[in-house]
Amino acid sequence: MSDLAIDDIEAALRFARTRAELLAEDVANARTPGYVARDAVLVPVQESGGSRFASVYADVAARGPVGILEYAMGAQARNAVTYHELAAQERSMLHELRVVAEESRR
Repeated sequence: MSDLAIDDIEAALRFARTRAELLAEDVANARTPGYVARDAVLVPVQESGGSRFASVYADVAARGPVGILEYAMGAQARNAVTYHELAAQERSMLHELRVVAEESRR
């Protein structure tokens, strides 16, 4: 396990939190006439040191209050599952680090 793995999980948790905020805005504005719902998506970005992911906002095809609400609530549910799984993975990694640290003290 490396610091890079923990950094990646924490970045994914930040993305999930940002996405949840954006989807909540969609729900709050669903009844605003002409409102276009947006979602956050990850896109690969090539850099000199390798590749990484960046988040971008994209309009979604859902239209009208009901369509926007259905899209946002479904996306929010999937995002919540992802967030909880990432948090569980991070807890597991931190537990493993604690065990290794305790063993090294003996």
